[in-house]
Amino acid sequence: MKEPGAHQRKTLSINARAGSADPPPAQPPAPVVRHVSGVPLYDAELSTPKSRVCVTGATGYIAGPIIERLLRAGHIVHATCRDPANTKALQPLLKLPGALERLRFFRADLTSAGSFDAAIEGCEYVVHVAAPVILNGVRRRDGWSRIVEPMLQGVDNVIGAVNRTPSVRRVVMTSSISAICTSVRDRPRGHVYGEADWNDSASETYMPYAYGKMLSERRAWELEAQQGRWRLVTVLPSIVFGPTVGECGGSESVQAVKDAVWPGRMYPAAPNLGMPVVDVRDVAAVHCLAMVLPHARGSFRPSKRLAPYWVLWLVGPLIGLHRDVISAMRGRSAQFDTSRTAADLGLKEWLPLADTLEDMVTDMADKGMIKMR
Repeated sequence: MKEPGAHQRKTLSINARAGSADPPPAQPPAPVVRHVSGVPLYDAELSTPKSRVCVTGATGYIAGPIIERLLRAGHIVHATCRDPANTKALQPLLKLPGALERLRFFRADLTSAGSFDAAIEGCEYVVHVAAPVILNGVRRRDGWSRIVEPMLQGVDNVIGAVNRTPSVRRVVMTSSISAICTSVRDRPRGHVYGEADWNDSASETYMPYAYGKMLSERRAWELEAQQGRWRLVTVLPSIVFGPTVGECGGSESVQAVKDAVWPGRMYPAAPNLGMPVVDVRDVAAVHCLAMVLPHARGSFRPSKRLAPYWVLWLVGPLIGLHRDVISAMRGRSAQFDTSRTAADLGLKEWLPLADTLEDMVTDMADKGMIKMR
């Protein structure tokens, strides 16, 4: 069971003081916003013996909430980044509770063989989140060299370090729903995407991000099958929204809110499309539960509400969706089998989409990333 009040939004009322001659005007209830640390830990996370965990891509949008959750559970975290001297990027992570005592940064690069060895040394778990996300300015002929190849090199280099580190017994890898689906038109109407599905329409010139995610996940499963010491679990989130650790200015989800959600130019009466969205805090919980639960096997697909049109139009490239495909998806709904996420991990409810967007916008406003009106 989770701690009480896991997904309940509470309000505070502002009342005039008793006996005041001129009470202030009545104010609407102020929501207590759940920021990154707002989703309580599950019993499995609290009861798991504290250990060392390596998280790759520490400054990324998804990695930040995972690190926060691991620190809250009492683990020692080895976080990789390309430049440990970049104090501006790392400062938000250093401000997390427990970071000064239990968070260490290591220099590593997806394309550099051996660069993950120091970070993974002594770790029991590895959470591999890092991946290149290049959404604009990539010519078709460069899809392989700039997107697909670095993803594959990252898997080889991270798992190579895992194979050289006897203490590791589990690897949790962040994949993407685009590894199994580019468009709802890839399968017959009514098809439910499951673990047997792989993306067979993307290529290095057509949606190379999706192609790279598919190839890199398959490569990880091949490497896992070649040994018997550690186990692999993959997490395939759909479009990810929610509050950030730091600003994560390069995240397409954050930029979408900057451009559209707060000004309100696009979201009213937006039609549903065929791709679900999920809160980054739920995604972090899935990673951590998949890490600590011994019976967790295979892949998990955290997802919930269908994304409205403006969401996919703005952030679809993050999951490898070109806008011509997005236009073709109007009126079609992809269905994904998420039953194992509930049955195996015990995560039976998701943060509501309205809360996700509200918390994200409020969090960004608190950090000065957008201006409240």
